Formats: sequence, structure tokens, C-alpha cells
Amino acid sequence: QLIAESGSHVEVMTSDRSFAPEVMAMNLVPYMRALQDRDTTFTVTHRLTGVEREGNQLKATIGSDYLKLAKTQTYDQIVVNHGTQPLADLYFALKPQSENLGAVDYEAFIAGAAQTLNGGPAGFQLFRIGDAVEARNTHAAIYDALRLCMVI
Repeated sequence: QLIAESGSHVEVMTSDRSFAPEVMAMNLVPYMRALQDRDTTFTVTHRLTGVEREGNQLKATIGSDYLKLAKTQTYDQIVVNHGTQPLADLYFALKPQSENLGAVDYEAFIAGAAQTLNGGPAGFQLFRIGDAVEARNTHAAIYDALRLCMVI
């Protein structure tokens, strides 16, 4: 977004079938507005497979998971996003102290029943949801929390 706002042409490329599938619809709208209002191109089902210097530019090799492809294109700069790491440090620090040792009874979870697994010290249950599992999956975390807490 910052690069696009500076007046540069931006190409957002993803090997996914759609742009930003991990960003839910309500969050996607402001991102798309900010980018579509600028000189931005969205390229789906393609991936960066290599980069090499060519003078003062970067020559990118672009491939696809769907066909044998090795096209090249030059850019002034390339920014690669390999995703984010979950913020699970607190979960792993608390896991051995929890009553359920961080485990989920998935049959109870699906049935909407209380979690009764134990094996650790009495005191509290601990569940890994949200950013402790996968960054940016806010809506899945809300539903997981609802399923776990509705029977408390």
C-alpha cells in the first residue's frame, strides 16, 4: 500500500486462486479500495520462482502451479511475503501448566459439548486458537472460541 501511495506501479502476485484468501471480506474491502484506487495490478495463480539483477533492475522469473511456465519480467523492486508466523509463545509457555495440557477433545468440540480432557495440574484449561495457530485468521478464532466457551 505504501509503495502504491508513493505513485509507483504495484503488481500483487499470488499463487492462490484469489487475492488474500486469508483476509476475510470485511477486512478486505479497505485494502482493496486503497490498492485499486492506485496503479495496482493483481496477478493470481502465478508465483515468483527466481530473481536476478539485470543492470539497475531485477529480472523476475515467474512460474505457475497449473502449467509449465518460466516467463521473465523486470521490476524496480520486489517485495516477497512468505506469510507470518503464529504468535504461540504464550500458549507453549502455559501448556504444561494447564489441566488439559492444551489438548482438544474434537468429538466434544464438534458436538458442542464441554471439554473434559485432563492430565495436567488442576486450575485452567488452555486452547490454541487465533494467532497462536495461524496469523490473520480472526474469524476462525472467533468461531473456535464460541464453540469452546458456549458450554462454560
